[in-house]
Amino acid sequence: MRKKTGHKLFLVLLAAAALSAGACGTEKAGQAYAPVTEKARTSQAPVTEKAQVSQSPVTDKEQGVITVGKDAETISEALDKAEKGNVVFLPAGIYKETVSIEKDGITFRGEQGTVFDGSEFDMTNDDFSVMIYVSGKGINVENIEVRNLLISGPSDICPIGIKVAKGSSDVAVKNCIVHDLGFIYDRSTDDDNYNAHGIYVSGGVKKETTNILVEGCELYNLHLGSSESLVFNGNVTNFEAKDNYIHECDNIGIDAIGYEQDEDNELDSARNGKIHGNVVKNICSDPSINPTYDSACADGIYVDGGRDIEIYDNFVINCDIGIEVASEHQGKVTSGINVHDNKLAYNNSWAGICIGGYDPEETGTAKNCTIKNNVVYNTESYCIVIQYACDASNVIEGNIFVAEKDGIAYGDEFEELSRGNTIRNNSFTTDMTAFGYPDNTVITVKKVTVDEENKNIVIEQ
Repeated sequence: MRKKTGHKLFLVLLAAAALSAGACGTEKAGQAYAPVTEKARTSQAPVTEKAQVSQSPVTDKEQGVITVGKDAETISEALDKAEKGNVVFLPAGIYKETVSIEKDGITFRGEQGTVFDGSEFDMTNDDFSVMIYVSGKGINVENIEVRNLLISGPSDICPIGIKVAKGSSDVAVKNCIVHDLGFIYDRSTDDDNYNAHGIYVSGGVKKETTNILVEGCELYNLHLGSSESLVFNGNVTNFEAKDNYIHECDNIGIDAIGYEQDEDNELDSARNGKIHGNVVKNICSDPSINPTYDSACADGIYVDGGRDIEIYDNFVINCDIGIEVASEHQGKVTSGINVHDNKLAYNNSWAGICIGGYDPEETGTAKNCTIKNNVVYNTESYCIVIQYACDASNVIEGNIFVAEKDGIAYGDEFEELSRGNTIRNNSFTTDMTAFGYPDNTVITVKKVTVDEENKNIVIEQ
């Protein structure tokens, strides 16, 4: 839960004739979306086709099934009865309550139309801030929709759709939907105390959270303030975010955070994770939408102080920043991040890819990170920006960076503090020799096709 102010840019540019240069975009045409309205607060949004992955209806032949409404009158009674290996099954219906799942080895499963709705909650009461709370080992949460967990702010209360608590292990959250959650912003006050999450995986400095899978979930229309849609925060190890669809949110799509709870403890860092196969679309922190920001700089995928994380096969489109590898804590290094084989398009407010802290006087840096074999296409702002990162151990190699219209292929933000990285064997639509990186290829592009259906970018030379 933190706030990022706008990036500052000190560019080293080629001659103006060599670049299709324009002002750094702070707004993205067609990206802004309306704040929550009364109608949105009570809408019955349909479950989308993307979210209906691998539905697992319960059959009479399945052993250890406790069906709410049949074998138990209430969810609480079903959870009380459940033992390790049991399935607590919730038939389709509207459930206007919060749930705590704290028994090891059980599966909490819904079906299409199983909805937890918070529209009638007293959101001044912190007891209603988390819709589904998970704490334990070997717990699965499947096929659940969470909606309308909304609070008028600012507030110290943090709405969360699904929370995996500190110290949990071997937890899977699959095929769940979280939407219309977060804040109705109060623009009559300067107080920007707003924090909300769609799915929050928490690691405590003294309570490691390990072996966590978030797969096939859809998160959308989240009003997050200073926080994130899907986050792994702190001492979280061996995590995986796979095949999720995150869109139309007013802050970061997927985040792996370090040093937010204890800057002096190396255990306070999300690590040994995989972020892959996700579609992240329309993530924007434009201040006209999200008053906790002063510019449009929300990431589709962000690593802030995490380490040893692989980010691959993601499709990130129409976000302020596509993928960013950085550290927001002074003196702390984000390391071992491998960003490869991603497709990024129209992340036009700031950049397709960023590496390094955004303020050398206040943030940390990045080392031993790789950015390889990605395709980045922008029509405004930058394909890639090097921020506070100046170490040869950072390798940027084998990528295609295509800038058209008002796009710029490459930018250095902090002069010498953005140089000295290894940048080689990439294809740019600008000559990198003037930046001191001659071992790259200049390409001329005839046509670019962004194929959203197949999650692909086709570059014709």
